Order: sequence, then structure tokens, then C-alpha cells
Amino acid sequence: MAKRSGNFWAESLGHSLACLQDGIDDVCKWGFRKMRSAGEKKLPKQQKEANKYLYGFKKLGKGALGFLGNIGDAFYRKYTELKKEEKKD
Repeated sequence: MAKRSGNFWAESLGHSLACLQDGIDDVCKWGFRKMRSAGEKKLPKQQKEANKYLYGFKKLGKGALGFLGNIGDAFYRKYTELKKEEKKD
């Protein structure tokens, strides 16, 4: 069963793009999980006493990372839910 060369290349390119998108999604999910987990860690109290401004910036940064991680998790949960609904139709 020989395929026409145009169909073969189109299908190969389509499969490659789908695999690339899946890989990018996996990397993004991993990054969002890491951001969320970094935001959940507690800062040591001795850092607060050493330099309160640096401690404040670190605390702000950890809060921002946690927030971004939660955004990413919410995005991928909803994205997965929408893809499941699309497959039902």
C-alpha cells in the first residue's frame, strides 16, 4: 500500500508538530509545578533579622512564583477538561 509523497510528508509534519506541542506542554506543566512548590516553601526567620528589605523582596518573589504556579495549574486543568469535552463531541 504505497502512499502518495505529499500525504506522507503532510502527515509526518503534522505528527511532528503534535509531538512538539506535547513536549512544550509537559515542560510548561513542570515549570508551573516548580514555581508553585517554590512559593510554598517557608523562608528562615534568621534572614528576616539579618536584612528586612532583602527578606521582604524574597517573600514577595516567593508569593509571585506561587501565584504564577497556581495560574498554570488552573490553566492546564481547564485545558484538559475542554479537550475531554471536545473528544466527546
